[in-house]
Amino acid sequence: MSTAAPVTTLSEPLSWANTQLVAKDPVEAVREMKDTAAESMRTIGSLTLCRSLLKAGLVDRFRVVVFPVITGSSGRERIYDGYPDVALEMISSRTFDGRIQLLEYVPAILAGPPGPGGASA
Repeated sequence: MSTAAPVTTLSEPLSWANTQLVAKDPVEAVREMKDTAAESMRTIGSLTLCRSLLKAGLVDRFRVVVFPVITGSSGRERIYDGYPDVALEMISSRTFDGRIQLLEYVPAILAGPPGPGGASA
């Protein structure tokens, strides 16, 4: 078993605005940032990181963008493979250019009890 530090190609200063390089366990780093940060945080594209944060109970909101394309033969890993089961409550939706949709959800335990006429997941 190797105890070598993970290899990274990033170094500070980073060229992205509002970005912080984390050199320790990402779940612990996000937990600390959530305790002290005044602004919300986002992650885009890292399935491994997102799965880890979800399993640790650190995900407050899901933003799912639906593109009207079926990638049956060219699709790769299904995005939610390896995620725990999570009931979601939709809090908003928006359609762009008549095709692309942005759906926003919170885990049902964060949404509270359903409102009048609402269904619980």
